[in-house]
Amino acid sequence: METKKKNLKTYLDALVDKDGIKTEVTITMTDQTLIKLILAAMGCGIGLVVIAQLVKKQFPNQELKKIQNQISSIHNTLKS
Repeated sequence: METKKKNLKTYLDALVDKDGIKTEVTITMTDQTLIKLILAAMGCGIGLVVIAQLVKKQFPNQELKKIQNQISSIHNTLKS
């Protein structure tokens, strides 16, 4: 079975004919295409989580740091 590479022009030609935009369009998804789509979606999700964690570690919450300093100060005051 010979598989033909499709580019954007062939997809547009399938959507538009001499009368205008076709109302009935069939899109066939093979198992390989579906697997690629799922892996791409998972990769994007993992990438977003990793970037969010890196940004969170790079720019810590300043309010939390102030609270920790105050608790530390109170703890030192109570010790002495």
